[in-house]
Amino acid sequence: MEKLNYRLDKNLDIPLYLQLYQQIKQAICRQELKLGERLPSKRRLCEYLQISQNTVESAYHQLSAEGYVQSQARQGFFVCFQAELEFEGEKYHQKTPHFLRAEKVTFDFNPNQIDTANFPLQRWKKCGRNCFGFHRRELLGLGDNQGDWTLRNEIAAYLFASRGVHCDAEQIVIAAGVESCLQQLILLFDQCYPQQNFTYAMENYGYAKVERLLNLYDKKVIKMPIHPQDDGVDLSFLAQQNVNVAFLTPSHLYPFGQVMPITQRQRLLEWASGSEQRYIIEDDYDSEFRYKGKPIPSLQSLDFNQKVIYLGSFSKLLMPSLRLSFMVLPKTLLAHYRRNFDFFHSSVSRFEQQRLANFMQQGEFEKHLHRMRKIYRKKMELLCELLAPYKHQLRYYGEHCGFYLLVELLEEKRSSAELCELARQKGIRLYPIDYAGKVLFSMGFGDLTETQLESAVIILADLWRLKSQEKAA
Repeated sequence: MEKLNYRLDKNLDIPLYLQLYQQIKQAICRQELKLGERLPSKRRLCEYLQISQNTVESAYHQLSAEGYVQSQARQGFFVCFQAELEFEGEKYHQKTPHFLRAEKVTFDFNPNQIDTANFPLQRWKKCGRNCFGFHRRELLGLGDNQGDWTLRNEIAAYLFASRGVHCDAEQIVIAAGVESCLQQLILLFDQCYPQQNFTYAMENYGYAKVERLLNLYDKKVIKMPIHPQDDGVDLSFLAQQNVNVAFLTPSHLYPFGQVMPITQRQRLLEWASGSEQRYIIEDDYDSEFRYKGKPIPSLQSLDFNQKVIYLGSFSKLLMPSLRLSFMVLPKTLLAHYRRNFDFFHSSVSRFEQQRLANFMQQGEFEKHLHRMRKIYRKKMELLCELLAPYKHQLRYYGEHCGFYLLVELLEEKRSSAELCELARQKGIRLYPIDYAGKVLFSMGFGDLTETQLESAVIILADLWRLKSQEKAA
């Protein structure tokens, strides 16, 4: 929108063109007129301010001469200057521009990053083209509250084939992120059991956003300890703490990467069946990326009492930016959901839902998973191989699945913070885990090439003062 609200006083000794020049200059310096913004046409400003065109031309030419605006042929005058300001009352002072120096990161061991170089972008783009055809005008409407039926059918078929999940498309709710699914579940439990404020349990190093979200809703959260040497979760905690909902990752317990054994799974299901007001939320992240044996069947596949709510996401399977997650509700909760959440609409774009459905229908999703499983397996094997000569000075966990390797430095006197800072100075970003005074790092390799892994480990070996057993011998 053009800025026209300038005020010129003909009673002043200051010429009108100079008053206009000063006010426009002030607007630019105060950033009321932004870089690249077009000034009003001379004719329009003349009519609005009831002044001659020569007055406007003189003001614009002065601004142009001083470098505040520039003229573009047959288009007008545009702001070409942008200042940073500090304000003191009615006065302003131009502040010397300063630039925050971006931290240079050459090797980022983020455990949540995917391999972006090997994503089939052209095939993904192709699957989106037919979403915009004339015959697809129905996609302009809101669609089903729980998400597009076509996509939910595809997800149900995929879950049964790959994870053994027993469900119909009607049980699936599509949402933008696991956090969105969890918010709906918290509200659903509150509606189903209004007389009781549920207590939630989660793994000691579980998904941090889940704990923050539960705290926002004023829910009591019990942390369940996990030990690398035993079967994983201490299930006696659930009965002792009078827990109602257990949020767990049985196929990949964080951070050590264990798989919850069948005996523990059965005990967990027995606990949930012991009361009407008990449920399990199964977060099945990283389950598709196992590098030894076949993927472990989901906990939901063993549940015959409608006690497990299954959570899934396409963040790791495809890309985090898609923001498409889903939950599978037990039929006992589905009726409550439909009755109380009939005004909710899926928070994911219908076009992206349809694109993903096309991607799955054409077999591209299965091909992508198969290919990426090989790529990630190769990276995991390489990282273990690079660290193997130093196994007398370190220990690692979780090499059979996922996007990261948990590395523990043995007999290390320096703190994790010190080591992270040393690595940062060398262009390496590390992700420490605070566990029982140990020096642990979650080393994600998703978006690092094999060459980058080799280079980064050489630098880290020097920083960590690691000595190869072969050289030591």
